[in-house]
Amino acid sequence: MKKHIISCLIAGLISTALVFAQETTATDAVFRNLVKEYTLNSDGSWDYHYSHTLQIHTYYAFHSLYGEDFIVYNPNYQKLTINKSVTTMADATKVPGPQNAFNELLPSFAVNAPAFNHLREMAVTHTGLERGAIIDFDYTLHSSKEHAYAFAGNEVFMMSSPVESLTFILRVPGGVNLSYVQYNFDAKPVITKEGNRTTYQWVLKNLPASSREDFRPKDLSGRPRIVFSATKNAGKVFQAFSSQKSFTLAIDGKLKYRTEGLKKENKPQLQTMLAVQDIVANEINYHPVPLSYAAFRVRTATEVFESNGGSEAEKAVLMASMLKALDIPAEVVAVLPERFFDAKTSNLMQVERFLVKALPGSSDPFYLSPLQTDTYDQVNTLGGKKLALIRAAETPEWIKEKPLIAELETAGSLLLDETMQIKGNLNLTLTGRFNPYLKMTQDSSYIKKLTAGAFSSAEIKSSALNRFDRDMLKAEFTVNSSSNVKELAEHFMMEIPELNYGVKDWRMTELVSIRTEPLILPFPVSESYRFSITLPEGMELITQEQNLTVQKGYGKIQIRIQQDGRTVDIVKSLSLNSTEISLQEYEDFRSFINTWNNKKYKELVIRKGPK
Repeated sequence: MKKHIISCLIAGLISTALVFAQETTATDAVFRNLVKEYTLNSDGSWDYHYSHTLQIHTYYAFHSLYGEDFIVYNPNYQKLTINKSVTTMADATKVPGPQNAFNELLPSFAVNAPAFNHLREMAVTHTGLERGAIIDFDYTLHSSKEHAYAFAGNEVFMMSSPVESLTFILRVPGGVNLSYVQYNFDAKPVITKEGNRTTYQWVLKNLPASSREDFRPKDLSGRPRIVFSATKNAGKVFQAFSSQKSFTLAIDGKLKYRTEGLKKENKPQLQTMLAVQDIVANEINYHPVPLSYAAFRVRTATEVFESNGGSEAEKAVLMASMLKALDIPAEVVAVLPERFFDAKTSNLMQVERFLVKALPGSSDPFYLSPLQTDTYDQVNTLGGKKLALIRAAETPEWIKEKPLIAELETAGSLLLDETMQIKGNLNLTLTGRFNPYLKMTQDSSYIKKLTAGAFSSAEIKSSALNRFDRDMLKAEFTVNSSSNVKELAEHFMMEIPELNYGVKDWRMTELVSIRTEPLILPFPVSESYRFSITLPEGMELITQEQNLTVQKGYGKIQIRIQQDGRTVDIVKSLSLNSTEISLQEYEDFRSFINTWNNKKYKELVIRKGPK
């Protein structure tokens, strides 16, 4: 029995190796060896050492993918050293990188951003490339202790080509307690002590290339990852970050004058909040500079305003500062993925974005984006997120918000007349991120756009709000449309009304047959349509009656099309209660969503009946 088990294990390992070998020979390139190494020095500075051995398989690989490497760094705090850049050609000739192969550039995200014009991007051009060539590339980036608030990282092992062997190393001086959490792989570190230094080393074998599939996890949740920190307290890292002057939310100069002008307008509180958001989002330039490249520095609100531009964190500071000056309590919020949050290891490298929480002490606070004017409260985007409330020089408060489920309900009583025009009434109910509460607060005419996809604004003859608050919108419309019915070969095709901003907006109409990563849906949703459609005299329904229910663990579909005399009753509903579809569920889900998108459930076919 034992021999049988061992034989099965060996067979499994050989099978895995063969599959990986087939994948690597079919790819544009393969990393034979890749090393990522972090070393914390006794003076608080640290070194990042990177090297790879990359074999080129195709012309595309060296023309478009790997002809150059780019390294962004901050010369104010970091020093870059290129240790090696050599190409070994297919005939074993070695071609070192010439002097003109190393060129410093301004990173594209820092263009037109004077505050970040000191940043540099080293472009390393690899020469002697051909099919079968091997690139050996090695560099070290030394960071001073002032560069970051902690020796910490969020390392995701994701490369654009397969990796045969990846080595990840963390080195810390003796007496430093390093905390780490690893995700999505089982290999344990080899821990060694040598002199006054402790080394943690992981070796991962046969990593597949990163996926280019649609609807893949935005936070790369399925990839191997290590989150580490030498502080053993996430709160202290964020507290050090919040000790910057910018988080006092003080203002002066021209910004104070602009804010006082807003105060004199004496608008209602919500209107004032949205006016501030409009100024920050649309009048102040956005510089998409990652926090780490800015050495985790955030300029004050006044500096951002007077320079007319800032990073996302800086624009959040500007918005919160303006609101505070207008006597509207506000604070900056850092958003992190909850699935990778750990009280010891979580750090600034995990921050996905920044928001502003306005009226934080009230029962109904708002979450606002500093980059755009919001249609809805951003709280409805925070499912699965951990929030750090950033307060000046304080340990952050860690919270989690529960978004309202996005619900869309449409019901209507419609008449199709002899001229094939649709007339009748439509009722609409919206909640969660479907409810455009903030947009409607500023622009009441936006109500006519709520029927987009079903009926255009010009086809709405009247509209009225029956309920309008941040939790729910209820509206009714009278419609008169001639665009929903098309004639083809003496038949008339009538589109069953469907709104653009539901699942239709996801464009999930052509899913690949096989995936390598879980499919991630944008958000949980409940969408339903109920119509009673009266056909004109002398017309008959060709579309077959339907009565279909599909119930799955991740959601439910119900479709019913039935005729009673001249009246056709239609019920279409879709609910998706999960946002992650596993690889095991994918084939089943693909059939499920294709059912919802099936054309035969999206239109009615009618024709003149026999006389």
